Amino acid sequence: TLNFDNQDAGVPHNFSVYTNSSATTSIFVGQTITGPAKTTYTFTAPSTPGSYYFRCDVHPTLMIGTFIVK
Repeated sequence: TLNFDNQDAGVPHNFSVYTNSSATTSIFVGQTITGPAKTTYTFTAPSTPGSYYFRCDVHPTLMIGTFIVK
């Protein structure tokens, strides 16, 4: 579960999880919301250990990150 707080007035954002940094295979794609707004995303994290990537699909080169499943 991820609580998402888009505080950018008039700017759309979302949270999506992908299998790799080139974002070819999605694990979860969250609904885009325009701020200011809040939403809660619920998804099942991958069970295979490794690094996974998240991004805002609206701003895919600016808003990115990784998380590790152990």
